[in-house]
Formats: sequence, C-alpha cells, structure tokens
Amino acid sequence: MSTFTTPHPITAALTTAGARVRIAAGERAETVVRVQPVDAANSTDVKVAEKTRVEFADGVLSVKTTKSGRQAGSVDIAIELPAGSKLLLNTAWTEVRADGALGDCEVNIGSGRVQLDRVDALRGNLGAGGLAVGHVAGGAVIEGSAAVLRIGEVDGQIRCQGTSGKVWIGRARSDVDLGGSNGSFDIGTADGSVVARAADCPIRIGRVTRGLVELSNAAGGIEVGVSAGTTADVDAKSAKGAVRNTLGTPDSPRDTVKVHARARLGDIVVHSAA
Repeated sequence: MSTFTTPHPITAALTTAGARVRIAAGERAETVVRVQPVDAANSTDVKVAEKTRVEFADGVLSVKTTKSGRQAGSVDIAIELPAGSKLLLNTAWTEVRADGALGDCEVNIGSGRVQLDRVDALRGNLGAGGLAVGHVAGGAVIEGSAAVLRIGEVDGQIRCQGTSGKVWIGRARSDVDLGGSNGSFDIGTADGSVVARAADCPIRIGRVTRGLVELSNAAGGIEVGVSAGTTADVDAKSAKGAVRNTLGTPDSPRDTVKVHARARLGDIVVHSAA
C-alpha cells in the first residue's frame, strides 16, 4: 500500500494493461493506492502486480503496469483520492470504475470498459469496449470507434465523431454534434441544437425542446419527438422510405424547433413527446 499526503485535488495518470481498477473520490487529505494480484497463485498475476509502478510527485500520481496482464485482468488496483482530482487514463484490457466527483477527465481506451460517476469535463478516444459516464458538468469531446458510449447527463456541448458503436445520451442540456458510420445514436432529451450525420445508423431523439435539429443517414430510420407545447418547423424527406409527421399545432407555444431530416433508406417519424 502507498499513501501520499494530498490536501488538494491531484492528477491521477494511469497506464494499464490487463488490470481491474477501482477509484473512490471523496473528501480526504490523503491518496491511497493498493496493488495486488487478482490470483495470488497465478505467476503472471503476481509478476504484473510486482512490476506495477506507483509514484507521486508535484501533485501527479502515476500508476503503470510495466508488464501486460491477462485480458481477463491480472492486477487489482484500488485508489482513494480527493474529490475534484483530474484523471488521465490509457488502458488496454482494463476495467475501470470510479465513484465520486472527479475533475477534468481524459480517457483513451484501447480495449476494456470504463465507468465514471461524475466529471467536470470529458475528452475521450475510444477503440473497443465501452465508456459510461453518469454526469458531465461541462463539455465532452469524443473520438470513437467500435466502443459503446453512454452518458446519463451532459450540461455542456458534446461532440462525438468517428464512431461505429452505440451512442446513448440520457439528457443533453446544450448542443450536440454526432457523426459516424454505423451503430446507433439515441438521445433521451435534447435541450439544445442537434446535428447527427451517419451512414447505416438509426437516429433517435426522444424529446427535443428547442433549437435546430439536423439529422441525416443512409439507412436505419430517423425518429424525433418534439416537446409538447413547442412549435415545430419540419422539413423531412426520405428517398426510399415513408415520412410520418403527427405533430399538431400547440395552443400556446413556448419554444420553437426546426427539424431538418434526410434519409435514403428508412422511415422518418416526427411526433409529439410529453
């Protein structure tokens, strides 16, 4: 076990291969790191744990697995650090779970899964695996591949490009910019403008409350729910699919939404959402 005096938030930089990482951020004045093999009877696990380096200097905690572990995980790494600490992740074959409030986070996933509770801002480069974040207080910029991205709520602008995996956003309180080849784009509620362009990728917005919505894909279908009480200006066309607009005219409109949707294959559906 390694213990460091850290009365203020720090930066935690982790470079891991074949690891299981647990991070707890809370009100504490110390940072504690525990490293142990997943299986003490496995020689590979023991060597990975022994060769894992833990260092702290100038407010930066560095944890590195200098020997790659098994894809199922060879080393358990547990970190307790001050709330608001920044996190830099470079992972392969690694599962990461972080509980509590973190500062700005940069996540580079070669493979594996990362789950973060709350972060100030997010930058990510995703290969395979998945990234799940409960709440982003600021903005998010993601470059994706085949990984799955899930964000419960994001307060700032979010941009996600190059994805071929599934993207799900529970609530986007500002503007959204999505682009990719296949997979799917799914937004529960959008409170700002949305731009989504894709190839073979269904696009769904459960409820949009205001702003400009520009959606286009080659196949997969498009669905947009417009918040009840909102006036909508809809321009929707599908080359080889149906367009269904079931919106009525609100009695006392509060906001205005412009919907511009284009599809080559697949239906476009625009409807009212509570």
